[in-house]
Amino acid sequence: MSGASAFDIRIPIGVLFVILGVLLVGYGVMTLGDAPLYVRSMDININLWWGLAMVVFGTLMLLLGARARRVAGARAAMASAEGVATEEREHALGLEHEQESGRGGGRR
Repeated sequence: MSGASAFDIRIPIGVLFVILGVLLVGYGVMTLGDAPLYVRSMDININLWWGLAMVVFGTLMLLLGARARRVAGARAAMASAEGVATEEREHALGLEHEQESGRGGGRR
């Protein structure tokens, strides 16, 4: 896995938003019956709704980060134009070594 995909910023952002969202949802559920608390917000349980929005956003970030890690790790070099060009350039310069028969491969 390359350095860029190993430290995908979406993973820690997703974790942060999910944790804070769960805390807000919990507080919103615990204060459902407290009408004076939500007078200033026109009787809308802001903690509950924004907590749910944060959980959804955090989950989306986690899913996108996990998908990017899975896709980046499974893509073969010959599946892209850059990979094909690199393989051709290495072959032309003599940088790639063919595997010897009977051996497990690796460098000579």
